[in-house]
Amino acid sequence: MTIQAPAASTSLPDALALGSGAMFELLADNLARNVGYRLLTILVSEPNAPCLSRVFSTNETQYPLGAADPIEDTIWFRRLFSDGEAIVANDSVEIDNWLPGFDAYVDQGYGSLANVPVVVHGATVGLLNLMDVAGHFTAERVARLKQELPVAALAIFAARIATQGADLFLSVLSSETAAKDPV
Repeated sequence: MTIQAPAASTSLPDALALGSGAMFELLADNLARNVGYRLLTILVSEPNAPCLSRVFSTNETQYPLGAADPIEDTIWFRRLFSDGEAIVANDSVEIDNWLPGFDAYVDQGYGSLANVPVVVHGATVGLLNLMDVAGHFTAERVARLKQELPVAALAIFAARIATQGADLFLSVLSSETAAKDPV
């Protein structure tokens, strides 16, 4: 069954003030209401880490927070993190092109996926992973999903501030911006 959320009860300013947990919940509610999904996870890369880190999951039993997918030179990773382009696959054959061995997900009732990078200033800062029944992620739904990327970016930044501290995070962001935009 696709998750559909009730009307959002927390505003963006309130969620931002409350921190990353509230931001991720607001994002999950918005996506449920505007796109629909059976599973939502959010992955980020951590400096010098060998794998992506899952910072949010609507099913923490099957997809717990913490270390997740290994960082490997695969077509999937390059498409999402290097090219900053989404992967949308609406049946098991399409999915198998990107993620060989998708059978385990099919057994869990998933038949489509949308992996959408959260790109800020040309850099992928995170990844939204949504799964649902076959055929779910139409062009219209993917367009609505992309409308939520600014909220996703704020949630990811709020999580990084919580774990790294605002001063460290802002100094890293400042140095990344300076490296990309030399004066």
